[in-house]
Amino acid sequence: MLRHRVLTALVGVPAILAAIWLGPPLLTLVAAAAAVIGVREAYRLYPSAAARHNDSDNATDGSDNGSGDSDNRNRNRNHNSDSDSDGNGNGNSGNGDSDHSGAAAPPPPVTSLPVLLGGTWAVALVLAGALAVQPTDFGIAAAAIIIAGAVIGALWLIAAWRGRHPRLAIAWLLLPPAYIGGALAAAVALRGLGDHGLWWLLLAILAVYATDTGAYAVGRLLGRHPMAPAISPGKNWEGAAGGLAAAVIAAILMGILMPLPLQVWQSAAIGVILGIVSPVGDLLESKAKRLAGVKDSGNLFPGHGGMLDRLDSLLPSLTIMYLLVAAAPPAG
Repeated sequence: MLRHRVLTALVGVPAILAAIWLGPPLLTLVAAAAAVIGVREAYRLYPSAAARHNDSDNATDGSDNGSGDSDNRNRNRNHNSDSDSDGNGNGNSGNGDSDHSGAAAPPPPVTSLPVLLGGTWAVALVLAGALAVQPTDFGIAAAAIIIAGAVIGALWLIAAWRGRHPRLAIAWLLLPPAYIGGALAAAVALRGLGDHGLWWLLLAILAVYATDTGAYAVGRLLGRHPMAPAISPGKNWEGAAGGLAAAVIAAILMGILMPLPLQVWQSAAIGVILGIVSPVGDLLESKAKRLAGVKDSGNLFPGHGGMLDRLDSLLPSLTIMYLLVAAAPPAG
């Protein structure tokens, strides 16, 4: 497992850095491909999550109906004893009704979510990020694409979706394309923000990597207090503090080494923000996997899991980084 992780990192990290360095159109193609794969993985988690909800509902129904079932069994026993007392010996035990009286109906099939629709929606957002000249242009285009995708998704739900838990289906259909596609679109748009776009994007990604590394190292060595045991049992508050410290240190160092218009306190503030936002993205993906009852979102990267397992911390961090840079006044 460790060998697979190392080999995958040795191939994947240089490829990602090369795409960031070269920028569009290579970066746009990489972001679009990652968006489609991420949406596909997210949609594949939905049937498992819906099935687990059905199982929990069935278990709840069974516990709620336990008293009623016992009353029915008592009435059946009284009826059978009355029949036997007639002395005719025929009874009704041979008609097979008792064998099927307690059988539960099979759960309805879970409708698969349309990967083509979600993937197209996510790619449209990435293209909007690549084509936008100003942050305002990107904001208007992204809002229009999200609204159009939500309308089309709602129409698909009305026409094609069948099953229980409609709110879960709506959330699982609409949120992944907007969340994944929007974050990767923000990364592409961030790369195109003036002369410093390359360095802003590198700062965001490297700070997130520092957060993950610091949280893993400190959590393994000093972790004692679980942070969210019901969602991700391996995370602890000591690791979160270590990740936050690593993000601040990395951001300060990169702010000094990179040609960015940042003072030390500004770099530290960016590190604090990314150090807090990054684990939130990790927890969101862990919650989705917990609902689906799986360990990894996929097996695309040996030893690392799926695309979402690699993007979970980056997605909200890239969005926040773009908003920070886009909202900042131009350097004088």
